[in-house]
Amino acid sequence: MTNRPSLELDAFEARLLTELRAVVNAQATATRPATPLRAEQRRQRLRYVAVVGAAAAAVAIALVATVGRPTPAYAVSGGNGQDVTVKVTRLEGAEALQGALRERGIVADITYLPSDKACQPGRYAEVDTPGLSLSVGADLFEVKIPSGAVGQGDTFVLSAAVTPIDKGVRAIVDFGVAQGAVAPCTVVDAS
Repeated sequence: MTNRPSLELDAFEARLLTELRAVVNAQATATRPATPLRAEQRRQRLRYVAVVGAAAAAVAIALVATVGRPTPAYAVSGGNGQDVTVKVTRLEGAEALQGALRERGIVADITYLPSDKACQPGRYAEVDTPGLSLSVGADLFEVKIPSGAVGQGDTFVLSAAVTPIDKGVRAIVDFGVAQGAVAPCTVVDAS
């Protein structure tokens, strides 16, 4: 089974596209002045409209190229002797995220779960990791992994589930650094 990124626009992208369409429509329906223009004024106006039209077209093309691509499901930054930050916007691409962390020298076990589910506790021996932290926002969560926190034989472990609720979502995120082997996730109801 292939995990394909969603082609749906997020709320920001949808608002941006709506605003761009409104600007383009407003420019296209601009009224002409009530008094007749002299030939020179018409040429100047045509040049202005052509420049504005070209600029609007360039913005529209750039926006469609940007908006047409889905927002990445995750981003990894840092490494090379610095803290590594993992931002997750959608629970997709767990294997690709593991690969991105591996490129930064971090062995990882990433598990995305269905709504209201979690991995059974006790699947790994956790290492005390000062500075390992989680931040949760309205549409993402972010884990900061301190430089050197995941040593030889250790694994960064993250499991997450998102459940829609009346006014947003509830995220269940478990993370830590495991010493030694990590058992497979046995999915259980989240408590």
